[in-house]
Amino acid sequence: MKNRNDAIVTITEIRNIIETRGFECKIDEGFDNQEQVWFTNIQVFNGNSKLILDLANEYTIYFGDWHGHYLPDSKENMREFREILEDLLDSKICSVGRFRDVDGVENWCGSSIGFRDYLDREYFRREYGDDKIIRCKFFDESLNKTYMT
Repeated sequence: MKNRNDAIVTITEIRNIIETRGFECKIDEGFDNQEQVWFTNIQVFNGNSKLILDLANEYTIYFGDWHGHYLPDSKENMREFREILEDLLDSKICSVGRFRDVDGVENWCGSSIGFRDYLDREYFRREYGDDKIIRCKFFDESLNKTYMT
């Protein structure tokens, strides 16, 4: 990608996705002298929930215990980026953090994203075993759930 304006999903489009949903956001833009790259960092807020977009040579979404990386000059990556961003903001999907309790200390075991309609204790037990704490974090925090497998 020669220029951020050459991206398949532009910064303006991303701002529009956020603004049409009426979420509060904080935007920081500039040039990173160390990395020699222009960046846009967008923090999106909904109550106590925060989603972060780090947009530079690659686009990164940070939410809950999960994050994903996308190449801005790849049509397939940008289709996926846009879809996941919209689904996270609309709480169709969530961050799924997996932890194991070892002597009263939670140890991180991995994270992913999951569709709201498929999340239940039996699903997590089949996928991750019987000894996990599963934290499902949605952008609409009223939907957050914790499962013990």
